Parts: sequence; structure tokens; C-alpha cells
Amino acid sequence: MEKTAVVNNELVKQSAGTRKEKTDLAKIAVIGSGVVGQATGKGFIEKGHEVVFCDIDPSVLTKLKGEGHNACMPDLLEEENTDAFFLTVSTPTIDGEIELKFLKSAIANLGSHLKKKEGYQLIVVRSTVPPGTTENIVIPLLEEYSEKKAGKDFGVCMNPEYLREEKAVEDFQKPWIIVIGSLDDESGKTLEKIYEFYECPIKHVSLKEAEIQKYIHNLFNASKISFFNEMRMICEKIKVDTDKVFELVSKSAEGSWNQEYGIRDFGPFSGSCLPKDTSAFLSWSKEELKNPMHQLKATIKVNEITKERYNNNSS
Repeated sequence: MEKTAVVNNELVKQSAGTRKEKTDLAKIAVIGSGVVGQATGKGFIEKGHEVVFCDIDPSVLTKLKGEGHNACMPDLLEEENTDAFFLTVSTPTIDGEIELKFLKSAIANLGSHLKKKEGYQLIVVRSTVPPGTTENIVIPLLEEYSEKKAGKDFGVCMNPEYLREEKAVEDFQKPWIIVIGSLDDESGKTLEKIYEFYECPIKHVSLKEAEIQKYIHNLFNASKISFFNEMRMICEKIKVDTDKVFELVSKSAEGSWNQEYGIRDFGPFSGSCLPKDTSAFLSWSKEELKNPMHQLKATIKVNEITKERYNNNSS
């Protein structure tokens, strides 16, 4: 069995006499040291990489320094001889729209820093951003402020995170999958080398595919929670044991145990059960329980729209 250990910041792989040299490790700057940034940086430190945390909040930096970590303000980043920069800057939703000003500010500062550096650098976006952001905003700003060319002077990747807030560090240390969206092959290979000590599948996609995958990931979770919350209201009204019913559904429904279910392009849901049962249950709920079941109604509506699209494409 392979074992690993960190000795004097050097990761040693103990397997058939194999040893990873210190030169194989990277010095990483984590820009934005909140929950995601700290989990990312501390996870890389565990694997032997050298990490400097960067943030605009002095209290965050003070806390990190108190834990023994290297941390600095953005204007001091140029003093660090880093190989890769991970952008984990907040992209909050304000009045229903994403706010990218913090990310843009961090990119402008990073671009100015890159202008003064020699050699190939890798920039990795881990902040959740709408599809097209890395290509249409991140790269142009980096090129403008650095006066360098993406894909030639520096690499760019989109590396979505799947960290639960309360278990962020644990999730980063034991990922179930790593997705790398790359500008080019060199960018993707460079980032994969940083992750080479993690024993999980590493999947390569385009920048835009990585960006939208993270949103679909979150929206799927939100939809599933909303679905069962809506069903919980129905179960409570008819006084049945909700937990018992949901546990059975998680085992009986193919959508729960078959990872391929529903993701292939087979068109609208059809057959002898799904169309009739969704409509029948919606009508029953309205009449008997006075519950409009908004998500179920939307599900039926989306299926009708899908039917129209497929009919138009086949005609």
C-alpha cells in the first residue's frame, strides 16, 4: 500500500522506493482566503505544496499567521515567488444578480503582478462564475494588466469546488472528483500535476463546460431539496411518516441509485407512468389538499416545452 508523508515541506511517496522530489512541488498563492480559499490552501499544504494566503481583510491574515501560515495583502504578493495562483474570491449574489467586482479587482491586481514576473504562470479560477466569465472577463483583464498573452505567457484553468461549508477542509483533502476546465493542453497538464497526489478521477473539459457544470451541480442540489420539501408538506398533511417514505424512495427510485438516469438526451419523460402520474397527483393535491405544488407544476410545464422542441426538430 502506498503511503505519503510530509517532511520539511517535501512530500514523500513511499511506494516501491519512489520518492517525490521537492522540485516537483509547487508554490501556490491563494487569492481570497475565506472558507474555500483556506480549505484549498490548507489541503495543498497537507500534500507538501508551499502556499501563501492572500486577502484584503487584515483580520483573516492575522488569524492565518497565528496558525503558522504565510499570508500577505495583495500589494505584497509580488514579493512571493509563486508558480500558480488560485482565485477563490467571493462572487456574491446581490439583488438577484452575481457581483463580480471583487473578482475583477483581484484579477487586475494579479495582472499587474504578472507583468513583473518572468516565466510561465498558471491562473486557476475556483470562484463560481457564469459560463463565459473566464474567457470574456478573466482572460482579457489578465492580458490587459499584464501585457502578456494567455496560452503563451501564462495558463488559465477553471477548477470548480464542491466543498461543503462545515466540512470544507475535509472535502478538499478527500475529493470524490476533480474537474479541470482548461484554456489549452499546457494549462490543464500543469494543474493536473498539482493535483497528482489525490486519489480520485480527474476530468478535463473546456473553460465554459467547467463553469456551467458547477452551476448545474448546485442547481441540481437545490432542485432536489425543493422537491422533497414540497413532498414533505404533502406527507405531513396526510399524516404519514415522511422520513420512512423518503428512505424507501431513495432506494426504489432509479433516479436515486442510477447515476445515468435522466442525463441522456432521450427527450421528454414519457411512457405509461410518468406523464399520467405527475398530472394525476397534481390534480389530486389541488382538489384534496388545496396545495398547488409549484415545483411539480413546473416539472410538467418543462416537459411540455421539451415535447414542443422535439416535435419542431423532427418536422
